[in-house]
This record gives sequence, structure tokens and C-alpha cells, in this order.
Amino acid sequence: MEVIIRAGKEKDMAGLLALIKELALFEKAPQEVITTEEELLKDWQAGAYEFLVMHLGEELIGISLYYPRYSTWKGFCYYLEDLYIKQDYRGKGYGKQLLLATADAARAKGAKRLDWQVLDWNESAVKFYESLGADIEKEWWNCKWWL
Repeated sequence: MEVIIRAGKEKDMAGLLALIKELALFEKAPQEVITTEEELLKDWQAGAYEFLVMHLGEELIGISLYYPRYSTWKGFCYYLEDLYIKQDYRGKGYGKQLLLATADAARAKGAKRLDWQVLDWNESAVKFYESLGADIEKEWWNCKWWL
């Protein structure tokens, strides 16, 4: 079976939320997901983010959710909020395909860089990103201010 990667559509919201919740469970924080399918749809329609879906046959096996950001040093960039491949499909090259498709989508819109975060304990993800040549910075700390 051939894998299909395409831009997300309105009909994909339930699957998107399901994989977001699966990712949160993997990251040991399922209680942190408070967004709803309706909020995802409203925000997507408002242009807050873009997403790709990856299908193998009829099964949704991966998602990539990203949005524009701006670097005062580099210019227009994209931020990759989530890249997720279902557990049973990892280690088969699907993550690389989805990440490359995300980079292509960002590049097509004029982005100079794609940024994301990785949890320090997720060694397989760290190795995966390093194998692609990503710079993993360890000197910058994340800041969040809940509004």
C-alpha cells in the first residue's frame, strides 16, 4: 500500500484531534489537551495553522501541524507544533516523509527555517532529528505565559 500525504481538510478534524490526544498520551500529558474539534476547525478556518495528514490505505497514521512565525534575525519561518506517527508505523520512514513534506510546504510559502521542540527524554526523536541534520539547541529555555 502506498502512503498518501496531503493538506488537511475540514473532514480531518476528528482524526487530527484523535492523534493530538494520542501524542499527548505518549508525552505523558493527556490531561493537557483541552482543545475541541470545534476549536480546531474554527482556528484552522481563521488561518491560525495548517496541517498535513498521512494515510496508509484508509487509516490515518500521522499528522503534522505547523504555523507561520517570524524571526527578527532570519525572516519568515514556520513552527512545527506537532509531528506524530502512530506507534505501529514508526521506524519505517514515514516520519521522515512527513517531516520533509512539511518542510516542502513551508518552503513553498517562502519560509527560511522550520522550528520545533523535542522532549529531552525522547531519545529516538532526538536521534531521528539529528540524523536529518537538525540543530538541537540546548541553551535556550522555553517560556510560557498563560493568558
